[in-house]
Amino acid sequence: MAHPNLDGLSLHEEEEEEGFSFDFEEEEEEQVDLRWCLVGRFLCEKTIHANSMMVRMADLWKPGKGVTIKAVPSGKFLFQFAHPLDMEAVLNGGPWTFDNNTLLLEQVQIGMQIEHIPLFHINLWVQIHDLPMGLMKEKFGIQLANYIGQFVEYDKNNNSSFWRQYMRIRVKVDVRQPLKKDTRVKNRA
Repeated sequence: MAHPNLDGLSLHEEEEEEGFSFDFEEEEEEQVDLRWCLVGRFLCEKTIHANSMMVRMADLWKPGKGVTIKAVPSGKFLFQFAHPLDMEAVLNGGPWTFDNNTLLLEQVQIGMQIEHIPLFHINLWVQIHDLPMGLMKEKFGIQLANYIGQFVEYDKNNNSSFWRQYMRIRVKVDVRQPLKKDTRVKNRA
């Protein structure tokens, strides 16, 4: 007796199962408010003593409404702030260090997987000295910042006087690349 061909046999009424689908919505009862969360890692090869770091960073930042710090896989940390102004103060006040190791921070976005967030950039304040007269302007500062890395901010408070000694700009730099220094400024004309 020949065996019947069972290829294509389905035990379900439907031919093809669609799988699981859902609507990604924030729930009000969610315990972690991602709007005020940062993920970070320290720029070092050694293991960071998490408890000491958590106490030290909270003491340095002094957030008015508090911060919760949790260790997550792959040597990263999640920083959950209770108020957006506290988070902004940390982002704008850096760079931060613990035990002489620089902390790289990135704001968490809804839908991101923390272990897949690349942490390779840091915002640094850069002083530009010995510029020729007439070049201590925001327009030129933006061009210089983009040469060094990516322009973030121009310090108008430092750069408001005609007799200022240097220009101060904030630049986002890739920590995998060497820093640029002692660059010559040339006029294209």
